[in-house]
Amino acid sequence: MNKVRHILILCLFVTGLAASAQTAAERWSRVKTYEQVLRDNLWNGSLNINGVRQDTVSRSYAELSGTYEDGGFRDTWQAPRGWSAGVSTASIQHMEKMSLKGSFAFTQTEGYGMCGSMFIKPGYYPVDILEFTPGRKTLQTYAFDGGISYDVADGWRIGAMMDFESANMAKRKDLRHSNWRLDMSVSPGFMYHSGDFAIGANYILRKTSESVEAEQVGIAESSYNAFLDKGLMYGIYSIWTGSGLHIEEDGVKGFPVKDLSHGAALQAQYKGLFAEVEYLHTSGTIGEKEFIWFLFPGNSVDVRLGYKHQGHFARLDFGWKAGALDETVLEKVTVGGVTTVIGHGQNRIQTHSGWSLKPEYEYVSEKVEVLASANVENHMETASQMYPYVSAQSLMKYGADVRVKTYMGPFDLAVKAGYAGGKVSEEDWMTSEDSGVQTSPYRLQEWYDRQMEYETAARMSVGLALRWNFWKGLYAEAEGSWLHGFDLKYISSPNRYNAGIAIGMTF
Repeated sequence: MNKVRHILILCLFVTGLAASAQTAAERWSRVKTYEQVLRDNLWNGSLNINGVRQDTVSRSYAELSGTYEDGGFRDTWQAPRGWSAGVSTASIQHMEKMSLKGSFAFTQTEGYGMCGSMFIKPGYYPVDILEFTPGRKTLQTYAFDGGISYDVADGWRIGAMMDFESANMAKRKDLRHSNWRLDMSVSPGFMYHSGDFAIGANYILRKTSESVEAEQVGIAESSYNAFLDKGLMYGIYSIWTGSGLHIEEDGVKGFPVKDLSHGAALQAQYKGLFAEVEYLHTSGTIGEKEFIWFLFPGNSVDVRLGYKHQGHFARLDFGWKAGALDETVLEKVTVGGVTTVIGHGQNRIQTHSGWSLKPEYEYVSEKVEVLASANVENHMETASQMYPYVSAQSLMKYGADVRVKTYMGPFDLAVKAGYAGGKVSEEDWMTSEDSGVQTSPYRLQEWYDRQMEYETAARMSVGLALRWNFWKGLYAEAEGSWLHGFDLKYISSPNRYNAGIAIGMTF
């Protein structure tokens, strides 16, 4: 906690220092918001902090916000209803030879009637743990980033950026569980620029970890069950203290997961054209010490293209990733009263790959903003937890959104609408017809059907937001949205509602 506190203080210092560097005229003028300044520079979508100096506009904001959600059209792990409240601040500031960028945010979320995945970010790791008693969950998230870029010589810049997010979650009803998650990245880099041309490169180091600890406090007539999902909802369903679930295992605290990623990115810009290629290699483990139950290596590539010309922006993001899940074969051997763990190799029980494509067009003027985007995702996964059974899934999702924002004196009015859907297909086979195995792997079929319906159901959304800029950078904002799903079979309700308010200041 001391390290977190020190890093938080540093981030606030960077943000505060950046905000203090601007003139009084900039502070009180009715100008672009922080989000507009951020999107105006194509380099700001990169982890190379030196690109921030390709723009000269400084901006900061601070905001207090709250949201409320309700409705049955939701994923299996989402709350039927819940609220969140938080505070956030961010700043981009430019000086003669140096630029600073920093942000901080704290959010508390309360979800009611929640069960399903025990993880803070379900789907992030290749395994999942599910429990089945609806109850209240409390989530607290702390996030900040800080970066600095400095002109070291004519045309040359160096800098570094750090992102940090810490989260903790607790469920207040048996089967209770407590979670702690850390997500941190560090990215040093350089840039060379001359006239309309610029190139850059940066190194990326990222680490994530999460630990899940479960407990039963009350006395129930029957024991609580849990499910370890090893892919495509195939896995182990048993009493939560069962050894195959690894939640309550001698010698291990909770269910620990962590991964470490290394990579690099290259960027290039010529006038209004921008391009970036990023590569990451990931090595992950589940368990600790000699109890390493799973290994999950992976690779990813991201390509970002952008074009800017007189208020017109075109962006194209392409992502590809692939990974696997290897289950280790462990044996406990006791000799002379001393128990040791011996590993006998790994079995590959899951492979997954996928790609995504997101084109985007944006037009910005003094009176109106238009943002139109589309996305297509394709995911393929193969699960083979029990020889000789193999299951394969192909999941495709697509969607399109449009937002129109207009300025009417002190008011900003935004209208948005979207449509999305998808499709899923499966294939099962046996690698050997003469294996003699008579028991097929267990699947949590009901939950799988609900999740796939949520992922692929056709849906439409509409939203409205109104912002009042009332005095010297101060603003108040209210927004609401409605999401409706079509032709549902497993999900209880076709509707989901969201409402939010915020008050803040741009300076």
